[in-house]
Amino acid sequence: MKKLNFGCGDLIWEGYDNFDIQKDPRLTKNFDFNKFPYPIKDNTYDYVWSRSVLEHLNEPDKVLKELWRICKKNAIIEIIVPYYNNKSAFSDMQHKHFFSDATFKVFVDEGAVINKKGYYKIECLELVPTIIGKFFPKKLREKLSLFLGGVISYVHVKLKVNK
Repeated sequence: MKKLNFGCGDLIWEGYDNFDIQKDPRLTKNFDFNKFPYPIKDNTYDYVWSRSVLEHLNEPDKVLKELWRICKKNAIIEIIVPYYNNKSAFSDMQHKHFFSDATFKVFVDEGAVINKKGYYKIECLELVPTIIGKFFPKKLREKLSLFLGGVISYVHVKLKVNK
């Protein structure tokens, strides 16, 4: 199984290809994630992990299409991004984009319109609560998160590559 730690920062994982924009001799590869196409062969990876990366990039939709290209059929891409209605989404001045559960639903649906069969299928999509958010039942928490910040911490999605 070929695995990629995409946007690893200083979290270098054994058994993974570790890619980041920064220069570090421990990385498998470093390059600018905003420049396409990526210097990676088609159909290379079975699994991709990415945490706190997409919000920093210029065109997250193009990044997801590029990850689709470098993944094998039925690969899983696991992504964690900050939830739009939480102050942590705005705490880093480098953040360019904000996400909700709808962000990924719309992206997957639009891909189905463009590509007919779609680029991805959502395997799992969850809104991960903050410490305070855990005090509310899930359905209430998700309704409250539309109006109150600090209830949901981040969006965790697993996308299955459809080829």
